[in-house]
Amino acid sequence: MKILLKNCNINNQIQNLLIDGEFIHYIGKNVPDSDNEIDIKKLHVIPGLIDPHVHVRDLRQSEKEDWISASKAALRGGITMVFDMPNTRPPTVNLEFLNLKREKAKHSAINYKFNVAATSQNIDDVIRILKTAPSDVAALKLFIAGSNSNEYVEDRTTIEKIFEISNVYNLPVIIHSELQSCIKQYEGYISNPKISDHNFIRNRECAIKSTEMLIESAKKIGNKIYIAHTSTAEEIEIIKSNKNKCRLYCETSPHHLLLNEDVLETAGNFGKVNPPLRTESDNKRILEAINEGTVDTIGTDHAPHLLTEKLKPYIEAPSGFPGLETLLPLLLNQVNNGAFSLEKLVELSSFNSSQIFNLPLRGKIKEGYYADLTVVDMNKQWKIEAQKFYSKAKYSPYENMTGFGDVEMTFVNGKLKYHNNNFFN
Repeated sequence: MKILLKNCNINNQIQNLLIDGEFIHYIGKNVPDSDNEIDIKKLHVIPGLIDPHVHVRDLRQSEKEDWISASKAALRGGITMVFDMPNTRPPTVNLEFLNLKREKAKHSAINYKFNVAATSQNIDDVIRILKTAPSDVAALKLFIAGSNSNEYVEDRTTIEKIFEISNVYNLPVIIHSELQSCIKQYEGYISNPKISDHNFIRNRECAIKSTEMLIESAKKIGNKIYIAHTSTAEEIEIIKSNKNKCRLYCETSPHHLLLNEDVLETAGNFGKVNPPLRTESDNKRILEAINEGTVDTIGTDHAPHLLTEKLKPYIEAPSGFPGLETLLPLLLNQVNNGAFSLEKLVELSSFNSSQIFNLPLRGKIKEGYYADLTVVDMNKQWKIEAQKFYSKAKYSPYENMTGFGDVEMTFVNGKLKYHNNNFFN
């Protein structure tokens, strides 16, 4: 099947794009023969987004999200590939549980890979998985602190052992960087905690100390590390000063860029997330870090929970909220507001991830590359209403936010999968 996308705005040039099967066959001014034509009407066409940080849930948490609902949410958000995080039930800690997840993921309408958890208890299991040279494993995932009951590792000897495995198999380690012992210390200072205390309890000091330690170990071992959802200005400075000294990459999330703890006055537990929402000055430094190149990627940390769970008292409510559907509209609105360019958005959301995680023929609009494409209308107005989410998680700290720039179509491996709130097989 050959599909011709006519009148595409690609890198600010109006061009035609021919899809042949799964791949981009032609880009240019000519009008090649095709089986079907779609007029893009001069809308921007960008590479499909790659999200390295997604909690799909499913398995024993399918009531929170499954691959069908997550796929729809991703397609609505212009995302064509996700990496699923391992702190599921059961967790992705061995080959048996990875294979269970592989079966569930067959229901996905988008491209996917898995992040495998590394802990002090499963080193042999990790090696067993990696010895099979799995093409569907993107990275190892390491938690330095607990987040919704996962296993965490704080012992530096174990961390460096995991880093050594990462180096042998040339897989990045994605790291949740907060020291659990530090969090425990700050928990002891608050007798009746509430949501407004979250940033204090999971204190910025805990993230800063953890990131410093991890970078020192990465310098020693030489492996590739990827600091997930970077949230503080201090961490940005540490990462910036060490980028040329080790194989170090920095992810931030849209909420650590755009939201801060002030929103908790109205959002309450809907804004409870780990690491916490920080301060306005952190938002500003993260934006500067995006434009100077210190931040490499933006991952949603899509972490759906039941609304009933989020409505529990602070101490009982789980951390995290959905992000697949809001990521691209929020970022396009930032482009419209002049925060950064559309080209920078593409780097953050697609190209850099393709390079860091070795995803050949993805992350660019180029002849011979996979036709993972997102068509966006920079002038389309939106309002975030969580009840309309395709995700099963019907809540958001962005509720009622408005802006401009939204997804019109999403193509995955050459197939039109989403167009204006309609989904296709």
